[in-house]
Amino acid sequence: MENGFFLITGTSRGIGEALAQQLLEKGNTVLGVARGRSDTLKSKKYHHLAFDLADTARISRIMAKVDEVVANQRYDFICLVNNASAVEPLGSIERCPPSEIESHIKIGLIAPMILTSLFIRKFSGDNIRKKVAFISSGSAYSALPHESIYCGTKAGINMFAQCVGLEQKDKEYGFEVIRIRPGTVDTSMQQVARSKNRDEYMWVDVAKQMYEKGELEDPAKVAERICSILDNQYHQGQEVNAWEV
Repeated sequence: MENGFFLITGTSRGIGEALAQQLLEKGNTVLGVARGRSDTLKSKKYHHLAFDLADTARISRIMAKVDEVVANQRYDFICLVNNASAVEPLGSIERCPPSEIESHIKIGLIAPMILTSLFIRKFSGDNIRKKVAFISSGSAYSALPHESIYCGTKAGINMFAQCVGLEQKDKEYGFEVIRIRPGTVDTSMQQVARSKNRDEYMWVDVAKQMYEKGELEDPAKVAERICSILDNQYHQGQEVNAWEV
């Protein structure tokens, strides 16, 4: 996969950062969106927009940056990767601050919905290969106490992705739409989970044990598998397990 344009959210660290690096090494152009900037993404083909996805009223700024990057360029493949998600609030719902609940849902659900809408609208008439990918989670299917906001948001984006896949299925220049489950990866969410006490977060011991036993995947290895998934074709709205690739 080369000569592609990729818009990836959450590129300051974790899976998003590692995925951007892999794609850049393959000769692609990447626009990363995150509040902070990665220290490792230094390619001339990497473009960055410092943006808080919780500011959903101004997401059109991202598409303005897309216009700037792709102007007068020809690509063989364009792709949006909705990767960013929030960590907090973790804990029993009555202890979750309303402001954190709102921010979490904006970042993990509302922002990717709006961004997907704008991205598809912009490139809908282009007769090239196009894809929208959503980084999913087993939490979309498993009800977990102390993760009600995260599970709820992931379940919502999971259904949204399947609906968009059906919408694009029979279009002449339609987008491929997929969901990718990366597995259990050593990301900032795991780090935050390990930092809690049992009263705040009931899964803290599990999180610590997984880390101590080396059961968490390296983001770079997971990103390599995700690259392969992005390059392949699947049924519309299909969920692909990265650990099976």
